[in-house]
Amino acid sequence: MSQRLSLLLVFVLLGFGTSCSSAQSRYATAETQRVVERMIEAHGGLDRWQSAPTMSFDNIFFNPFALQAEGQDPWWVSHEVIDQQTRNAYHDWPVNEATLTLRGNEVWTTGWNLGNMPRFQALFFYYFLNLPWLTQDDGVRLGAVGTRELPGFDKQYLTVLMTFTKKPAVGKTAEDSYLLIIDPDTYLLQGYEYSIGYGAMLDMFGVPEGQLFGPMLRIHDLFTTVDGLVIPIKMHTMPPDGSTTYGHHIILNPSFSEPFDDARLEKPAGAVVDTSSPERQ
Repeated sequence: MSQRLSLLLVFVLLGFGTSCSSAQSRYATAETQRVVERMIEAHGGLDRWQSAPTMSFDNIFFNPFALQAEGQDPWWVSHEVIDQQTRNAYHDWPVNEATLTLRGNEVWTTGWNLGNMPRFQALFFYYFLNLPWLTQDDGVRLGAVGTRELPGFDKQYLTVLMTFTKKPAVGKTAEDSYLLIIDPDTYLLQGYEYSIGYGAMLDMFGVPEGQLFGPMLRIHDLFTTVDGLVIPIKMHTMPPDGSTTYGHHIILNPSFSEPFDDARLEKPAGAVVDTSSPERQ
């Protein structure tokens, strides 16, 4: 298992209020709508999130399997800033002395020596941290409410499968999916199972044609509240049966108000544009 398991992405949001027709196309049942709306409110509500100008955070990932592989660093460390309105973003990766920039649909890097493709990485963890609100994006479908247990928890959780009718964002594909796992008492998102359909990543991992990477299970171990918005700041990733732990994530210094530096959207000399494809080659 390589450190590529450090897996962040996003939508352009629409309003939470929906017409009957859009609500019917988004939610499989009235119970689905009730559970998802309760989840959004438990995380601080949609209006507060939509009005936040940016989101920024330090993402620290530790991959224990890299300790067993020569030449692999078990630590991935990034500072990421995302403009909530445009979804433009820039990252600093201090351990690797690398940067990543997303402007519109173009992604470029300097000093990039990580295994994940930059287009795949650009909004990857932003997406994970914002899943409750991103359920309201155009093109999202939310399935019938089910239940499941989580490894290490003596409780039945509610589940809602999140799928897409079209490609949602840079680094994402219409084949991706998230099984949202929701606490029935607090309605916080306790975790999710996710599958990845990004073609270049599937080719790199040698995933057979017609299959996706996953599902992987990520459990939220600790939450914090920032400007009234509840986000996970400690989590770990496992196979769905919880038989081992693939990696640990810590989110430090989360903010929804860090100024966005527009100068970072200017492409420097020597920057490398990522041409990896979400389609399989």
